[in-house]
Amino acid sequence: MVMQYPAPANENDAKDDIVRAAAELFMNYGYSATSIDAIAEKLGATKGRIYHYYRSKSQIFFDIQRAAMTRLFEEVDPIARARLQPAEKLPLMAKAHLSLLIRDMPIQKVAVQGLEKYLFEAEGFRHAKTLAEINQLRDDYEQLFAEVIDAGTREGVFVKGSPRILTKPFFGAMNWATVWYRPRRTQSEDDIEMICSSLVDFAMRGLLVDKGGLHEAGG
Repeated sequence: MVMQYPAPANENDAKDDIVRAAAELFMNYGYSATSIDAIAEKLGATKGRIYHYYRSKSQIFFDIQRAAMTRLFEEVDPIARARLQPAEKLPLMAKAHLSLLIRDMPIQKVAVQGLEKYLFEAEGFRHAKTLAEINQLRDDYEQLFAEVIDAGTREGVFVKGSPRILTKPFFGAMNWATVWYRPRRTQSEDDIEMICSSLVDFAMRGLLVDKGGLHEAGG
């Protein structure tokens, strides 16, 4: 049975409906195997409704990327600007990041995994400008974490190393949740909280200086 979505009140709501429906299909079946027809069917709408807002599937794909980054910035940027010590701030940022990944899995999973795959597809070169825009958004988001890591390194609480390089394994530990995480019907908010806390603790252990202060990145 096809879910019937109510008619959206405005263009932003309409696009959001399309983005969410497409993200679920991209996540489950992949970009190449998902058609505009499938997205329309998922929405319980006509194909014309999709084409009223989007000229192509690739435009929807890129709006998924933008939506994911916008939501991450909205959650994490206020924490990054807060007057907290790096060792307090970074785990709060990481927890906000991971919590959104889990609660908004289709859009975030496509954003985390989809862009890299898309770069290798035959039509990727046609969208070089848009790909560069999306990559810049991702770099700007990563920079929020790099700046906090850099501040912690200068204070001696985080290991020594290039902040931008240190963000890679840090994000890797959290973003891997998009590969293995599967929501369960009986899963509670406490369960999600435990998953987030456990993964953030694990990621933080890779950055924190040990008691002897001798731990350096790669050493």
